[in-house]
Amino acid sequence: PDKPEASFRGHQNSQTTRNHSLDNMSSRKVTVKWGKKVFEIEIGESLGEIQAQLYSLTQVPVERQKILARGRQLKKDKDLSKIKPGAKLMMMGTAEVLAAPTKEYVFEEDLTAKQKAELTKEDVAGLNNLGNTCYMNSTVQCLRRIDELKGAINKFRDDPSASSDAHSTMVKLMGDMFNKLDVAAEPFTPIAFVNIFRTLFPQFAQRGESGHYMQQDADDCLMTFLQVVGSKLSSPKYSLSESSQDKNLTQQLFGFRVRETLKLMEGEEEEKIKELTMQKLRCHIDEKINFLVQGVEKSLDEVVEVKSSTLGRNANYKQSTRLLSLPKYLVVQFVRFYWKKSQGKKCKMLRKVKFPHKLDVESFCESSLRKSIGARRMADKAKRDKELGLDSLKVEKKAKIEPTTSKDEQAMEIDTSIQPADTTGFYQLFGVVTHKGRDADAGHYIGWVHQKDDDWSKYDDEKVSPCKEEDITNLCGGGDWHTAYMCYYKRIDTMPVERPKKKGKK
Repeated sequence: PDKPEASFRGHQNSQTTRNHSLDNMSSRKVTVKWGKKVFEIEIGESLGEIQAQLYSLTQVPVERQKILARGRQLKKDKDLSKIKPGAKLMMMGTAEVLAAPTKEYVFEEDLTAKQKAELTKEDVAGLNNLGNTCYMNSTVQCLRRIDELKGAINKFRDDPSASSDAHSTMVKLMGDMFNKLDVAAEPFTPIAFVNIFRTLFPQFAQRGESGHYMQQDADDCLMTFLQVVGSKLSSPKYSLSESSQDKNLTQQLFGFRVRETLKLMEGEEEEKIKELTMQKLRCHIDEKINFLVQGVEKSLDEVVEVKSSTLGRNANYKQSTRLLSLPKYLVVQFVRFYWKKSQGKKCKMLRKVKFPHKLDVESFCESSLRKSIGARRMADKAKRDKELGLDSLKVEKKAKIEPTTSKDEQAMEIDTSIQPADTTGFYQLFGVVTHKGRDADAGHYIGWVHQKDDDWSKYDDEKVSPCKEEDITNLCGGGDWHTAYMCYYKRIDTMPVERPKKKGKK
């Protein structure tokens, strides 16, 4: 009876021995000598695993490793089957030399504003907030990009014969602020400018129940700036050109003539026509407006109530406004704030209204100016086609297809009797002032200014950060995000070249 049990135990011991043998075959510890150093490693059935372990220990690249066992080089995985646990191997090969860093790297978030300006050469000059002055800071950052304005203010500032009254002092302080922002490496605190501005215009110095300065309107701020600068820089020596008919600098930069026509809607009456000047366009917003151009066109064709001399009472008139000239810089205000009687305060229209980076104003113009712009665009196109040699190809192709010219084609030819405009009718976006929040008397303003190519800067008071054109496009509204309130455009006097569209975008 004892013999079968002994036999079973013998079988079990034999099986255990074989298992240990298999374990030793799959994982064996050996020593590897490399120069004066000795390493203990585990080897399995792959030569690549050994080479990887040795690289991590010695930094000898795999292609330089020469592993020897009893004087013979291990070249294949099957060569490892002859290696027993505890065997001594030797490796030959030169380690990679790791060069010491030649530069000290510093993360961007660890840089001060001054260091960032010196290293990146970026415009990082922000304006410190002096009590709800974000409406002013964002406006200043956009105006600072108008070189003609800065140049004229500097002339006035350096002119010893310039007047020295309070309004003149404000203009000179504005010039100082522009100049310091252009070279500043750290946020600037415009105490002197803000103090005189609030003194001259007390509406911007209003305080709330808590005693803090109240939020103001960026549009009111801009119009006040332009009024003061225009009143002081009205001398010909500050003019953009000697031939300019308007002596007021801000009118030369922002002003444009319009023709306003009033037509009675309730009967027959002679149209009332008058010409006046404006310094901005308004973008009307309602439930049907989705694009800036739609909103501007709506504001140029309104129904107003005026006293009729024919009817002897107030009556509805259709008021049509058309541009007679195009300003060098065009400001478009989104009419987002309105008075809500039920709440007894100004509220904000959050509707999404898309605005273009390149604005075509041809549809806003009076018919003669539209024709002049059309003639200019046709002339530019013909000139460009000629430079590219496309004109001869078109003539040759046209002659082959149809020898005679139809009446429609003749109508499309350039009308030499129409004088081409001095500009193209296109404007390029360079600045945006946004408002975040639902309350007109609260919220926060931020300035967004174009730098070059696809690069823009976000001016959140003293904080300045880079952004891209795509970020500007997303400022169209539709929620509680930063929403465009003022758009600043610069006139394009030469036909713009279309930039290639990015892949993946329509």
